Amino acid sequence: MRPVALRLPDGVRCAIALTYDTDMAGGYAPDGTCHGRTMPALQEHMLRLCDTAEAFAVSLQFFQIGNGLEEDDLDYLREILRRGHLVDSHTYSHMPLIGDPDALRDELARTNRLFEQRLGRRSTALRGPGGYQRGLLDHPANQQVILDCGFRWVSCRYDATLQDHDPRYAVEAPARDLPYAYPTGLVEFPIQGYSDRVWFDTVHCVDQPAYAAWRAAHGHRPVPSGWRRAPWTHPEALDRWISYNLAVADFVYQRRLAWVPCWHPYSHYLHDPENRMLPALLEHCAAKPERAWVCTMRDLVEMTSP
Repeated sequence: MRPVALRLPDGVRCAIALTYDTDMAGGYAPDGTCHGRTMPALQEHMLRLCDTAEAFAVSLQFFQIGNGLEEDDLDYLREILRRGHLVDSHTYSHMPLIGDPDALRDELARTNRLFEQRLGRRSTALRGPGGYQRGLLDHPANQQVILDCGFRWVSCRYDATLQDHDPRYAVEAPARDLPYAYPTGLVEFPIQGYSDRVWFDTVHCVDQPAYAAWRAAHGHRPVPSGWRRAPWTHPEALDRWISYNLAVADFVYQRRLAWVPCWHPYSHYLHDPENRMLPALLEHCAAKPERAWVCTMRDLVEMTSP
């Protein structure tokens, strides 16, 4: 692997690429199946996130599972694109990028066709489902498949050891997990720090039976009126989540770094129904004396060179 230099634009002190994996997560499904057929309540939440971002002149980056593009109604995605946000590939069926290369080729090619046929767009960015400790380092054939399918860069490396360290270790992830190029030339932008799924449903899960019971009875359905927080999480999980993300923003600002978090609209729909996290982060960045650039992953890749 070789380092990849990231040159921020003039006047920018740090960059934060907000990325959302839009899947109907298997961790919330009664049958454990993850797919991209987004329920209407979650479509509305995604548009609400866009409203918040636009109030700060920010564009969001979404990664969409291809089988969701086979739905009849894709107006919400077309609206997201029309408003200047980006939608890119998350494979067809949430297939890990480290599996069989031939199956991966079929997945990516199929999703590419759906992007062009249903959205009139070409996806140039790829988020790897699940995240992998060594990224694609041990899978050169898979790297080549990804390149052959038209992707110059990928985001799939995820440090699964975060919980084994003190809290500061996760805050400082953007200084360790820097972008790099695999021997094939494919560029990796690692996911840096905690994902919301891990934060709320693993680190701050305090009632596993309640989580399992909710999944079986209510998973992949709209939450009831008056929903304030998931019953399986610690009561302070959302406040701690906001504090954690603001701390990472401060760290990358101090160090002049780029930060690539991985969030999910479904997780925030369940754990942050009043949409506190996104405006808190954007307000925090907007208040910095120098510019903290909140951007898309495509913006970041344009700032890189070998």
